[in-house]
Amino acid sequence: MKSLSGLLALAVIAGSVNGADVFTYTNDQTDALNIPLGYNVPIPVDSLSPIDGFRTYSSLNARHQQLVSEADFIQGQIIGQTFKGEDIWAYTISDGDGDTHSGAIEASTLINGGIHAREWQSPEAVTGFMETLFEQRHQQYIAAYLVDNLKMMFIPVLNIDGFKQTQRFPTQVTNSIGSPREGRMRRKNLRGVDFDINTDADNLFGIDLNRNNDPYWAASQRSSSIQTSLIHHGSAPASEPEIAALVNAATLAPPDRLRLFLDVHSFSQIYFTPMTGNSRRDSITNNVISNMRAANDFKYAYGPGPAGRGIGTTADYFAATFDIPSATLETEPGQNGAAEYGGNGVSHDGFILPNDQVRRMVRETTRATLTGFYTQAEKPLLEQINIRDQASGEIVIQGSWLPSANGRELVFSRNTGLHNAIDYAISLSFNKPMRWLENDAVTSFPSRNITINPALQWLGADNEGNAITLDIDANGGHWQTTPATATTAGFSRYKTDTFTFSTRLPDTLDWTLLARMALTVETVDMVNQSLDANPATVVDWENGRWQNYENSGGSLLDTGGIDRSFRLLDDGSELFGSLPPVVQPPVVEPPPSIDNSSSGGGSLGLWTILLLGLLPGRRRLG
Repeated sequence: MKSLSGLLALAVIAGSVNGADVFTYTNDQTDALNIPLGYNVPIPVDSLSPIDGFRTYSSLNARHQQLVSEADFIQGQIIGQTFKGEDIWAYTISDGDGDTHSGAIEASTLINGGIHAREWQSPEAVTGFMETLFEQRHQQYIAAYLVDNLKMMFIPVLNIDGFKQTQRFPTQVTNSIGSPREGRMRRKNLRGVDFDINTDADNLFGIDLNRNNDPYWAASQRSSSIQTSLIHHGSAPASEPEIAALVNAATLAPPDRLRLFLDVHSFSQIYFTPMTGNSRRDSITNNVISNMRAANDFKYAYGPGPAGRGIGTTADYFAATFDIPSATLETEPGQNGAAEYGGNGVSHDGFILPNDQVRRMVRETTRATLTGFYTQAEKPLLEQINIRDQASGEIVIQGSWLPSANGRELVFSRNTGLHNAIDYAISLSFNKPMRWLENDAVTSFPSRNITINPALQWLGADNEGNAITLDIDANGGHWQTTPATATTAGFSRYKTDTFTFSTRLPDTLDWTLLARMALTVETVDMVNQSLDANPATVVDWENGRWQNYENSGGSLLDTGGIDRSFRLLDDGSELFGSLPPVVQPPVVEPPPSIDNSSSGGGSLGLWTILLLGLLPGRRRLG
């Protein structure tokens, strides 16, 4: 199969308009002015629902408006007009209360689509993100969590003029000065261009909106001051009304709430990510993009750019202006274009995804993008502990981190203490879904090999200051996928936000002799982010890094750590650095009276007992 440049040699004068050759895409016809793709040429279809292929702009726009009319958590707003006067819409998806369930101010994300007209994958993908949130909102899992705890902003089509132009000529492409320009292959907006394809101006003019941005406007050889260039950057930064609208969209949420920007393109199957030189922001960006790539088993590549340099893209602008993770997502196909699906290998056919690949592409990019939202919405924290007498069902301890004027306060609605030789059912509830589900079965997130169950301990001190460490075997525990009731354990708000297990205290432990006892929880969320080790201070984002996200020692290093904050007995000591160092004692054999036969997943045989200071003659040195 000849490339487009090879076909140009076969063009005849009758097929030219003012020097621009007009070609027709076909499946397999090979006349001089035909370009056989090797598959059926996609034609946009009027449909409100997703199809095996692409929808017209009018259908996509009607679908967005339909979502607004049917869901009170989806709002639409006009953020500006195109060069030709088309209204540019942005949509927010959020419960609208401005706060997370854990007491933080909601973060926001912004996704832009359709900036390059010929890249039809982009509007379909962004619309798919919105449709998935709409359709899965009531499944009480990731979509519900995101709607409740994040303000997600979407611009499905920014370059509406150019996009509609490509759909006017879905099977035709013109060529000027050696590259496909107009009809199906228009890239730029319509500045200086009319709606037909009959003049050189139609083929050559317009602005590349993804080169029209500060702070690297006109600062690279990958943008051009030449009006006829495919990458012409315009007369000034944000000279184009479409870019002004995009900048305006960022103000739909307070600027200090924005935590992720994504500009969706095609093709080459990669995340291009600006680096800013802020080492913590750059490291966080690497992690966010890694999680998004992991969602599809690293099918997509990663292309971080050099710090302090750019080419005038929207991703450059948002990375530099807001100091947040920001990326250009180039959807599939990869570098080989539609040849990857059995096409003929036309040089630019990666912009023409075969119809039968569209739904899968949308599904995969949706999974990755929602993963990015999940990563940046909140850090995981242990919100509540609920302990019941397993036999009677009576609640003996219930404690929660509740919002307060200064952050959060640990409040116990009930705390009657624990006793020996009693089986307890314990529920640990977190602020977000913590585990990935496949067919409602708990498993590891794709390409993230994490330990499913938490590592648990009782950690405290007796009245003489001796440290106590009791390991808990949580192997019999479960992440809940059904809602809790008054009498049965289950999840709190979202599937897998609650872990339940059964256990009992050893006979040798006397609760009345304790000065401090905390439940220690070491776990990660589904993308391997550790817990906020101090829920009292609310995690937020500032200057390209996390604030108040403590590790196990109380340091703020964007990593999180082990939660030791749930003190069932509190002596008022500091959370971090308050316990004597743990020294491994000699092995203490359990006394003969300990019963190892208890059922329910929580027998004394599930404990490793280190009771220095509680057994005669044994003291832990501090």
